[in-house]
Amino acid sequence: MTQRKEFDTAMQDVAKAYGNPANLLADDDLSRAQKLKLLQQWDYDLGLLLVAAEERMTGPGGSVTAERMRSVREAIKLLGVESRPEDPQAASNGKVAGVAIPETETEEPKPKIAH
Repeated sequence: MTQRKEFDTAMQDVAKAYGNPANLLADDDLSRAQKLKLLQQWDYDLGLLLVAAEERMTGPGGSVTAERMRSVREAIKLLGVESRPEDPQAASNGKVAGVAIPETETEEPKPKIAH
């Protein structure tokens, strides 16, 4: 499987692919930008689980999910990005809050062209 295909597969279910944020951070095959994208997706997925828990839908308990979200956001900080919710009132408004990571942080560096 190519590295790009592995990344795309991990984006579908980051928790299944890595289990915890420390494993993701330890993956030397990922660039910093890829790690941030995966962590941002994981944070979003956890936000969906929190909303589902509030609405009494199935899934892990809210406290477990909230703790995992804290560890994901701590991993984002370890990569040098201060994570902040996009909308602090999002959960109470029925929307899912995710971390706002500047696009420049998740872009892959452009290859340098030798002249």
